Amino acid sequence: MAQRSKFKDPGFILAIVVLLYSAIVWVWWPHETYVAGVALTAWLMLVGIILWFILAVVYVFWIEYVEKSVKEETERREMHENN
Repeated sequence: MAQRSKFKDPGFILAIVVLLYSAIVWVWWPHETYVAGVALTAWLMLVGIILWFILAVVYVFWIEYVEKSVKEETERREMHENN
């Protein structure tokens, strides 16, 4: 089985997305700004939770796709070797 690049791993890419979002929120940290009576920081944290959930769903479908493609490639290679 061919080695896949770690940089193409869905978990690595989605972790980078979470880290970038977290870095933006932590660096900016708009605690003096209020939206609908709630600090913008709290809204950003709520959006972060929703983002984590979406990334979890994306990860599941993405890893299923990767595993399916690896399985098909392995089956195709075995058929080619047997002929």
